[in-house]
Amino acid sequence: MKFFLAIMACLAVSQAATLNFQSPMTMRDAQQADKSYSRIVNGFPAAPGQFPYQTFLRGFNAGGGALACGGSLISNEWVLTAAHCITGVVRFEIPMGTINFNSPEVMGTSTQFIIHPQYNPNNLNNDIGLIRLAQPVTFSQNIQPIALPSADRTGETFLDAQATVSGFGRINDIPGSGVSPTLNYVGIRVISNAQCMLVYGSAVIVPSTICGLGADANNQSTCNGDSGGPLAIQENGASLQIGVVSFVSSAGCASGNPSGYVRTTHFRTWINQQTGI
Repeated sequence: MKFFLAIMACLAVSQAATLNFQSPMTMRDAQQADKSYSRIVNGFPAAPGQFPYQTFLRGFNAGGGALACGGSLISNEWVLTAAHCITGVVRFEIPMGTINFNSPEVMGTSTQFIIHPQYNPNNLNNDIGLIRLAQPVTFSQNIQPIALPSADRTGETFLDAQATVSGFGRINDIPGSGVSPTLNYVGIRVISNAQCMLVYGSAVIVPSTICGLGADANNQSTCNGDSGGPLAIQENGASLQIGVVSFVSSAGCASGNPSGYVRTTHFRTWINQQTGI
């Protein structure tokens, strides 16, 4: 695949030839090849209202093709997601307030998006973007924004934090495993960037990357269709988004390799500049 070759070429420039690193795989790329949606790997079904900030993103390109990603509501008019979920998209349908994207409480739409100017599709650095809803959404029990860390916490690693990732992505690595429109979640234990770098290399794992392994087993992970979704911790009784779903290993979602996220702490100034949040 062209994307994988680009990643490997990039790593070859910066790493010794004797080292064999895993290629990161965006859940969007794998989904385009597989043409299916499923859910979080080895996770659990979400209850109504458990993740009121979670959105589903159904993106359409100019030719009418569709993709599936996740996102998080960070205000009544802005959704945070991955840059690779926005690339090539001309409009979004955004089901909100639901654990089944076929029956949303509110169906948002958007044709206004912002990709981080330093997003690099070859190594997935700065894989973060923003979507502005065409109409501000009214909050309810099932529709609430998630809090973001303050900009002064940039140096915080969240090492060993017990986090939760949610999304509508695949349930396993089996091609054509079918459509599952329901929201799922799984526990993630934050690991050090040094540990993650041993798997993916220093071209992929940079200070603005955060990595994790399954809280109960290493093969718990995000998968196809989860891209752009929120990685959150509990702080002072509320959910705090510390990461945006970016990649898994090309060896597979259930390979036991770390899943990768964008650190929200490193982009708080940029988010504020774009949204006022």
